[in-house]
Amino acid sequence: MTVKLWRAAIPLFAAVTLTLSAGQSQGTGNSVWLIPIETDITPATAEFVVSRVRQANWEQPLAVVFLIDTNGGQVAAMQRIVDTILTRAELPTIAVVEKAFSAGALIAMSAEQLAMLPGASIGAALPIVATPIGANPVGEKFNSAVRGQFRSVAEARGRNARIAEGMVDQRIEIPGLSTSEELITLTSSQAVEHGIANIEARTLRDALNAFGYGGVSVVRLEPNLTERVGTALANPILAAILIAIGIGGILIEVFTPGFGIPGAAGILALVLLGMGAFVATPAGPIDLILILAGILLIALEVLVIPGFGVAGILGIAAIVVAVFRIFQGNAVIVVSLSAVFGATLLALAFWLLPNIRIGKVLMLNTRLTNETDDPKKARLVGEKSHLLGQFGVALSDLRPAGIARFDRERVDVITEGDFISAGSEIEVLHVEGNRVTVRAA
Repeated sequence: MTVKLWRAAIPLFAAVTLTLSAGQSQGTGNSVWLIPIETDITPATAEFVVSRVRQANWEQPLAVVFLIDTNGGQVAAMQRIVDTILTRAELPTIAVVEKAFSAGALIAMSAEQLAMLPGASIGAALPIVATPIGANPVGEKFNSAVRGQFRSVAEARGRNARIAEGMVDQRIEIPGLSTSEELITLTSSQAVEHGIANIEARTLRDALNAFGYGGVSVVRLEPNLTERVGTALANPILAAILIAIGIGGILIEVFTPGFGIPGAAGILALVLLGMGAFVATPAGPIDLILILAGILLIALEVLVIPGFGVAGILGIAAIVVAVFRIFQGNAVIVVSLSAVFGATLLALAFWLLPNIRIGKVLMLNTRLTNETDDPKKARLVGEKSHLLGQFGVALSDLRPAGIARFDRERVDVITEGDFISAGSEIEVLHVEGNRVTVRAA
């Protein structure tokens, strides 16, 4: 009985499987896939496009459409996307342009068909390099390489190679279109007129109709949650904030006893940085090992080795080296912004903590009372407001910090920046918690 049931079930199972497979194939075969490129071109963008083209090669929709609306981005990421579209896509490719500047221009031209939407622009592809003081054009050697790639892609797709070169090099003059001091940037009609785009189209659907895909369904592919989070974490500004919080929080732990919130926040920030690097940048195993080694060395410095020495310095150095390897062209920006954010956080901490409720909770305001037998005069030593306006004597040179005596009480004091020699009479100007500011009387 069991054998008969299995013999009857197998054909039925095969028929259902074939039906489902045919349905899936029919659904895929009657649609085009839309891959949006609507952010700056980064390694995360390249990974998203490459993975979706690879999936399209496997499932074979009718065509892949790249909806491009970008200001450009990293050259290495651009080259990876262009190579994928030119040589690895096994089905028709279409670019529909809303805005394609810099790297986006070459990506658009690498597709087999190119449509310009109303108000679209394409061009302005001069390679630049970011520095701490701004962006500057790259040298001639690198510019020549990028110019050659624009020319090569244009020739491969039957587009105007001279116009494509003029997008990269302002020295190329096109009468009536650009002078010798202008990069070429084309409107929708100019792109068609000068042989860069195939057609102008009012909408995406009109473009598909013109290219022979009228009436087919459009499946829009979006980045998954991991890709979105990784892209956000790998943003240079957010990466700089994470580095500042990470190193700053751990350094606070180095100079304070125990292990608390700053150290935990610092380690969490560096872990998030590593996750973002793994998902959305060209980070390899060596880079992740450097970040992990940096975290471990700094943790070792905080928790095991007293003071701050070789382990801490090596840990910070490992993280900085990983940042330069991971962010490449943006590394200078990331490191510079990290320094700025770190200094800002430090200044805010010194200014805010003594004046906010959580800061007062964290500050030590209690210990043994002053030397007095009168309970009415007993007070907390950590609280120094009773010294305001009093006169005393500097027991050590104040450079600007040092020790002073007020009556029989020895107090750590600080000047407003002046040098006061030992033995000088001083006056208390301000008292904030246990911080006593003085000047020469």
